[in-house]
Amino acid sequence: MFTKKQLSAVAAWSATPDEVLGRSRLAALGERAIRAAMIVRLVQSMLLLLITVMMMAVALIEPAVAQTQGATLGGNSSNPINAFKTALDIGVWVLLGLGIGGIGWGIYNVMFDRAWGRQMVGGACALGFAGIVALVNDVINDTPPALPQY
Repeated sequence: MFTKKQLSAVAAWSATPDEVLGRSRLAALGERAIRAAMIVRLVQSMLLLLITVMMMAVALIEPAVAQTQGATLGGNSSNPINAFKTALDIGVWVLLGLGIGGIGWGIYNVMFDRAWGRQMVGGACALGFAGIVALVNDVINDTPPALPQY
């Protein structure tokens, strides 16, 4: 962690000359971003402690907030976790689309004799990960996927 003396010494010292900062908006933006990152790094531990204490206070004051009825991602529309469930469903569909698109791009590159391996591997990984996420989502919601009967 930085001490206040170290922070003021680093903040006073600029990695870029003043004439560059005066001419280049990008250099000035970068300098401000570095200073903002230093400040965030200083308050990071305090912020984590504050958030933890606030969550503990909510759990102690109102323990019913931590309890839900039924499945974790169940279909109660008043349950705020449904936003997470919807985002998860959209993420699975996006991964499926990226996987199919990546494999299609790889096939296109094979036909035109270009590099194709990374597209095929990336598409297969996206499809596989989407399948795993969808399976875990179904198992958590107590709706396992229907497997074919043989």
